[in-house]
Amino acid sequence: MKYIIAIGIFQALLAAVLLLRSRYRKNADDLLISLVVCIGLHLSIKFFIFTFVQDQQVLNMLNTFIGFCYIPLLYLYTLKTIRPEFVSASKWYVFIPFVIGAIGYFSTVCVLSVTSPNAYLVLYWYNTISLYTLLPLDIIFSLGIIYLAIHKLPRNSQEKKLIVQLASLFLSIGILSVLLLIFSPSVFSLNYVSRSVVYTLLVVITIRIITYKHGVIAEPVAANLNDEILVSTSSYNEAAETTAEIISDVNRSLPHNVVGNTLMIEKETLKPQRRKEILSQSEMFKILLKLEKAMESEKYYRNSELTLDGLAKLTSINKYHISETLNHFVNKPFYTFINEYRIGYVKEQLKSLSEKSSSINILDLAYESGFNSKSSFNKYFKEITSHTPREYINLIAAELVV
Repeated sequence: MKYIIAIGIFQALLAAVLLLRSRYRKNADDLLISLVVCIGLHLSIKFFIFTFVQDQQVLNMLNTFIGFCYIPLLYLYTLKTIRPEFVSASKWYVFIPFVIGAIGYFSTVCVLSVTSPNAYLVLYWYNTISLYTLLPLDIIFSLGIIYLAIHKLPRNSQEKKLIVQLASLFLSIGILSVLLLIFSPSVFSLNYVSRSVVYTLLVVITIRIITYKHGVIAEPVAANLNDEILVSTSSYNEAAETTAEIISDVNRSLPHNVVGNTLMIEKETLKPQRRKEILSQSEMFKILLKLEKAMESEKYYRNSELTLDGLAKLTSINKYHISETLNHFVNKPFYTFINEYRIGYVKEQLKSLSEKSSSINILDLAYESGFNSKSSFNKYFKEITSHTPREYINLIAAELVV
């Protein structure tokens, strides 16, 4: 069991690091970071107990209080995903069981450490109360979270799939714990097996969070570099529409007897092309990390004239490899990738200026970040934040008041 716990600690640490380093981190993702950190702390405490504590009563009965914050964090993440303007601190009371559990846990540890004659009695009552409080809350709230995600989030959104899967895993832990309570008195060894399964499920939760944010953990063992993939539908549609417009203009300017040949060219041009994947998943992941580091440290995005060729020269990365990585690893065209950095810069400046109560000129910030037109800035700001710049400023003001 200690090996499972050790793996879980490593996975939780890895998940936290990847989420913190992610260029595409949203405000709601801070709650995911808190969740994986709590899982890491939970498993670390268990690893310490199973390694250094010899008392069998403590090994079998001492529950950790950190389990009380898993479902509240997932619940707040769900609400934040449904409504980005939601302020998590407004639901502070969902952590009341966590605070009470922490007080009970440390009180029990203090009693056990002084070898009081009533130590095992205190341990029994702490374990009983915490367990019979935690299980109903986990099961009920997990079902509620699944209901919210299914009915409030877009049908095929990745966030919806993540929330439903995580809530289902926590629900499985709750149900398994109930089964443990029912059958463990008659089958003592079931305690060890059930705990191992619970810790394994916590490992699965951290892995699922990693795959949600990055799409891949490691390079597949049997990666086939010759697999062919279709160009993404969105990119194809954009290219098709642009090409159709150009050809339509050409058709109108050509003699009637030439139009037929042009239409044949149009059909051939708009035919979806198949291509071979050049880079492996791990190679694209390394390129993405290098791009993110360069953009964050050098702020190349603030150059309004930045192009794919220009970025390739600045980072010493083959431009085709950059294009391959952006289009097929993060599913974002070059300019969307760059403009997300620009919007991120504007958001930071808006928050900083709001905290200082300084005057804000949104258009100046747009040009300063690298945009060269007001319309382009407004378009991308709305797409990325789901708010207009003025609405976003009002949200920041509301959070500062809270």
